[in-house]
Amino acid sequence: MGQADFVRDTVERARASVPAGEVLRAEHMVNLAVRAPSPGYFRRPRVLPSERRALGSWLLTPFAWLLRIVTATLSPFERLTEAFTEREKRKPGKPFHGGWNSMAGHLARGLVPRTKNPANPALAVMQVTDRRLHIVYVSRVRSLTGQPGPVEAGWGTDIRNVGWIRDRSDVVGGDHEIGFVDGSWCSVHFSGQGWSRVADVFPVRLSHLDAVPRPA
Repeated sequence: MGQADFVRDTVERARASVPAGEVLRAEHMVNLAVRAPSPGYFRRPRVLPSERRALGSWLLTPFAWLLRIVTATLSPFERLTEAFTEREKRKPGKPFHGGWNSMAGHLARGLVPRTKNPANPALAVMQVTDRRLHIVYVSRVRSLTGQPGPVEAGWGTDIRNVGWIRDRSDVVGGDHEIGFVDGSWCSVHFSGQGWSRVADVFPVRLSHLDAVPRPA
């Protein structure tokens, strides 16, 4: 399966999670941008509990537990670093702003979920409907009979909480910053082709030459 077919298949599988009564306006595979900070292990949501545990996951289990121990040990330092980071002045082009409990922080956390299979992380699809901005998780792990794995709706927010989207393809093609009414924003990356259709449905669309809007 080619990249375009893979993206199309993933997006189509996620479509079943559109809430009843909502009109889907745009959808695309999405990741946290490489240049954006990644949330710590325990900040990431646990998703796809019905997913089958693959063989590779069993082999990686000892390393996963070691990672949890290290993360737990470093968490006080992580909180201290975050406290100082949140006092920084906003800078246009900064890949993330607002802290992990802001709207952008919840989006960033939702794009790096935890599953039973860290070697085969879940795929994320962003859906924009007439009412909400959603993240949907699509499993990469097939069942023992070869059937596709589960699909699960994740983080979402009322579309009225979304302020703008800013094209940052001047940094990496497909990179965008998404801003919220609380003044926070997060850098994401839309994989594959056709991401402009997603950007078109946001209330305000900006280029990299535009300044980051200030909250009202």
